[in-house]
Amino acid sequence: MSDPADKRGRRQGEMSPEELAAFQARVSDLDSKLDKVREQRHVRDSDHDAEMRGRGMAYGMRMATELVAAVIVGGLIGYALDWWLGTKPWLFLLFFVLGFAAGVLNVLRAYERMQKEFNAKTGGRIGHSVPDDED
Repeated sequence: MSDPADKRGRRQGEMSPEELAAFQARVSDLDSKLDKVREQRHVRDSDHDAEMRGRGMAYGMRMATELVAAVIVGGLIGYALDWWLGTKPWLFLLFFVLGFAAGVLNVLRAYERMQKEFNAKTGGRIGHSVPDDED
């Protein structure tokens, strides 16, 4: 069933031509404002985001490499000393653990360095809400 017509011949929920024109003008104005803001945000953030993303990936690979390399070097030194001194497997285990500890320490130092650099570049303002222009 269709909606009953009101006194002016329009159905409930329909807009008059004047209301429709005003609504379309508001939508068009809002659309242009949104396009302007998106354009500004895209230009400002695209280069910075790409740089920070690439830098983060580089730091991640570096940290993983440093951790693995420290463990391998510690294990190799321990294995060589065990072979040379005939104390298998004690020096291998000791230097393996020392290599792991050195790798974790290197990762923590690199992380602190990365955080300082990130805070200096962004002011530490990531994820914070930004006030609206019209507030």
